[in-house]
Amino acid sequence: MSKNIIVEVNSIRLEENTESPIMLLLDPSSQKVLPIWIGTIEAVSIAYAQEGIKHPRPQTHDLLVDVIESLNAKLDEVIISDLKDNTYFAEIVIIDDNGKTSLSCRPSDAIALALRTDTKISVNIDLFLSNSIDLIHDKTNEIEEFKTFIENIEPQDFV
Repeated sequence: MSKNIIVEVNSIRLEENTESPIMLLLDPSSQKVLPIWIGTIEAVSIAYAQEGIKHPRPQTHDLLVDVIESLNAKLDEVIISDLKDNTYFAEIVIIDDNGKTSLSCRPSDAIALALRTDTKISVNIDLFLSNSIDLIHDKTNEIEEFKTFIENIEPQDFV
């Protein structure tokens, strides 16, 4: 069994040239981050979870949490587990009375669920060490930029 490193979501930034969202997973002990490019819809869902924004009707990730809990189960861990052809893979580990079940999913979905359930987030240590970079602190306010991006997004932007 491979070893994992516990990380936290540091931020979501926008790539300068394409304005594509990049999620940065931080190892607090090393101050290194694993950058993962994600979709706009997923970035918005993660940002909502970080901000604690609740909708009157459940969004997809909220619904999945409700389904898991209604089955008397809970999310035990999310793991960023692999990288193939420049695509990251993740697993959600669900625990219930019968034990643990691991399901493959996209990292952005796994993180969106983890943030909604206060579940630990980990990355395969070899994957993290070979793909992480040093966190560069700059003077721009990425969170405010991303909030502005979210506030101005329109449904037609997803087409």
